[in-house]
Amino acid sequence: MPATTEPQEGKHQIGLVSCVAFCVGTMIGGGVFTLSGLAVDRSGPAAILAYLVAGAVMLLSALSFIVVSSRSRPGDSGYAPLGEILSPGWRFVAMWGFYLNAVICIAFVLLSFGSYLNEYFVASLGRTAAALIAVAAIALLNLGPADLVGKAETGLVGLKVAILLVFAGYGLAFIGAVQWAPFFTGGRGSVLGTTALLFTAYTGFNVVTNIAGSVRDPDRTVPRAIVVSILITAAIYVGVIVALLASGQSDFGEAGLGKAADALMGSWGGPLIAFAACVSTLSGANANLLGSSELMIRLAGQGDVPPAAGRMSKRGHPVFSVFLAAIIAALLIIFSREGDLIIALSNVTAIIAMLVVNVGAFRLAWQGWPGEGVKLPGGVTIPLIGFAAAAAQLPSLGLEAVLIGTCMTLAGYLIFALRHKTWLAGEVSEQKRRIRELETPLARALRRVKRTIEAIEL
Repeated sequence: MPATTEPQEGKHQIGLVSCVAFCVGTMIGGGVFTLSGLAVDRSGPAAILAYLVAGAVMLLSALSFIVVSSRSRPGDSGYAPLGEILSPGWRFVAMWGFYLNAVICIAFVLLSFGSYLNEYFVASLGRTAAALIAVAAIALLNLGPADLVGKAETGLVGLKVAILLVFAGYGLAFIGAVQWAPFFTGGRGSVLGTTALLFTAYTGFNVVTNIAGSVRDPDRTVPRAIVVSILITAAIYVGVIVALLASGQSDFGEAGLGKAADALMGSWGGPLIAFAACVSTLSGANANLLGSSELMIRLAGQGDVPPAAGRMSKRGHPVFSVFLAAIIAALLIIFSREGDLIIALSNVTAIIAMLVVNVGAFRLAWQGWPGEGVKLPGGVTIPLIGFAAAAAQLPSLGLEAVLIGTCMTLAGYLIFALRHKTWLAGEVSEQKRRIRELETPLARALRRVKRTIEAIEL
């Protein structure tokens, strides 16, 4: 690629600490405040095992992401090599799957926001109404001053992680009160179902693969950022489960962390955790909106979807993408019969994307790891196990979710199949320029995280 098309060096490229901070902030969204209680209800103490297994399965697929994304050119997304390894169609399926996952997660985490807000602060508003108001607020935030999104995300990430660490610390202090037996409260089989439910808790790592070509020293930074982020997130999740078990409570439900905090920390614990849950869910929705916009911009820049879908205003706002994601999330919130279906749908779409990436890594291994980039030990072993482990989660998510998620993926592929070659001219070149120069919303937000970290270090 000509030197003029490479992203600027130095301050405009993203380093390891910034990538880890944003990945952890994305993964520790509203899911931990809702899914943790549901996991303990289903599996008891074995919920710890379910979180660890889900993290291990995700890590296997993440390793495939690493080998694929390490072959991206400067300025490209981490998915771009799939177009050469497999085909442009399969590259689209992977990116579309994660786009759907991000948009569905917006609805899921904001329903969690509505639950905590309704339970602890504004009972008269109602869960659905609160979630819809939050959708509008997040959309407006992403259409406001460009730097404000990065500032908001940086502050929210630090606050929610700090409160969760305090909660986990209380749990560790009372770990002697945990009733470890029976370990498999819902039976050994319940762990498999709970593991599938928890998949979405780790999908935020792909925020780095979205802009892998814009990361400083990507061959080293991207693998380290993904692995470190998953390990940190898994440790925080385990600490939260220990705190839930140490509280001595039962039947946690969606707002279970507040119930446990009341028991462990006193009357101030529940409101504090509820506040953290509201902050975290808003942060998670904001991060997923950033991620979905980034993917849509890059899909448009590749000519896979109409240019209007990735169009940015003069101030750098992806107006169409923000409105589309907000509308889809609002419809899911309004028409969702139960939260479990939304969670399952988000997992199905993410798993479809991961299956494609595992196939891409498998093909690279089969060909002897051609070209420059990361190589995995054991040849095809890790991609093959990653594919099998991800596919094994689908039956536990339910036939309805698998069918709907597959149909949503096929609907996107129909857009790709009917694309016009004329999309590759005109407006697309402007989108490519903004991507190369790291002027997308996600890149700006990551740079804001970087500047904040640098200021703290000074």
